[in-house]
Amino acid sequence: MIRNGFIVSAVACASIAAAALGAWAAGPSDGWKRVGTGIQGGVSGMALAEGAPADPDGADAVIVRDNKADRESRVATVRLRPGRAPVTTELPWLGVLPKDLEALDAVPGLVGHYIALASNGDAYHIVVANGRATVQAGPVTVPDRRDGDNYESFALHRDESGKVFAVWATRGSGERKAVVRAASATIGARGLGFGSPTTRQEFAVPYPNEDEVRHISDLKVLADGTVLVSSASDPNVDNGPFSSAVYNAGRLTVNGAHDAVLRLRTADELTPLRRFTKQDDRKIEAIAFLPGGRAVWGTDDENHGGWVKFDRVTP
Repeated sequence: MIRNGFIVSAVACASIAAAALGAWAAGPSDGWKRVGTGIQGGVSGMALAEGAPADPDGADAVIVRDNKADRESRVATVRLRPGRAPVTTELPWLGVLPKDLEALDAVPGLVGHYIALASNGDAYHIVVANGRATVQAGPVTVPDRRDGDNYESFALHRDESGKVFAVWATRGSGERKAVVRAASATIGARGLGFGSPTTRQEFAVPYPNEDEVRHISDLKVLADGTVLVSSASDPNVDNGPFSSAVYNAGRLTVNGAHDAVLRLRTADELTPLRRFTKQDDRKIEAIAFLPGGRAVWGTDDENHGGWVKFDRVTP
């Protein structure tokens, strides 16, 4: 297998083996649907496919998996339709092979283009087309990365002027809060680039409040600047039990100088939009939002695989 900038097929042997997960049975009656089996089948990041046909009761999504070995899947497409099991297709990864992808978002205005972020802060501009995911040039490290940073979230937001901003965060752990940063982003023919962060804020959640709490396990920015985050608790046992929550964390605004500004809520100002207890046993690591208050949650439930669920929320 060729690496370090040359073509790599991350799933040359294993990808097609799971090409039609839609053959599996649908999830239990609580609405969760399986999109991956076992510890290699989790959903660590998710973005809705821009330009996909409108479906009021379904969605087309791209997901990433936090796998590390050469022949394990990194990215898949998921077709979600009411009353049917998801159709999940693992894609070959062509280009520099990442380890531990933890977040994904679609590039505004560029159909098929996505930014995937690894836990070490390396961002990959990929194009999903023709049954494959192709890296555009090499990875770009998010600015202001610090030793020991562990990232689990990344989002892109385009304001009314057409300027694009990136928002990303460390996950935090227990008493150590997550750190959220925002900066301008350029994505196009000249590659991927980030400006210097213009805003930085710490963030912690009131729930989950036991085991290893990841204060931000994913993050998305709505069209109006609302910042929504998921948090998760992982006992570092691959069979769980896990717990999670989803929050309206605050807002991203743009000031007169066209710089991003974060205004996030403190822990005592937060109330979960959705709360999943240890009895629910879900570790949400991916969130996505559709018009009309519709949402999709994605989980990395370790040995229990990856699951998705439609929901409705009012931020």
